[in-house]
Amino acid sequence: MKRIVTAVLLLVLVLAACIGTQWQLNRLADDLAKKIDHFSICTWQNDVESAGQAIAGAKSDWEGSRPLLGSILPHNELDEIDRLFAVALQAMENGDLSECRLRAAELSARLQHLPARDLPKIENIF
Repeated sequence: MKRIVTAVLLLVLVLAACIGTQWQLNRLADDLAKKIDHFSICTWQNDVESAGQAIAGAKSDWEGSRPLLGSILPHNELDEIDRLFAVALQAMENGDLSECRLRAAELSARLQHLPARDLPKIENIF
């Protein structure tokens, strides 16, 4: 009987950890996507200073969450987002606002894709 109780407790613990991780990944992706969208809006308004602060803040939050993300997501996904952040920051430094908008759209799409990629859905199985 102790084995069954222990197995059930371990199953519940693993399930809770999975749900908590998915919730945290959703929250992080939403927060970062909002900051990237703010960055895009600032570039459309030609507000270079606010756009620079928005992308720098998003990059800082991304780097702060990197240890958690590195343990639950494939590294090629993380590396691609790192590359997009670097390109967006470089475009911001160069003053190329159209390139900033393009990278903001790519970043937002990639970030919103992260939580959905491992959900148990038919599309993700086949």
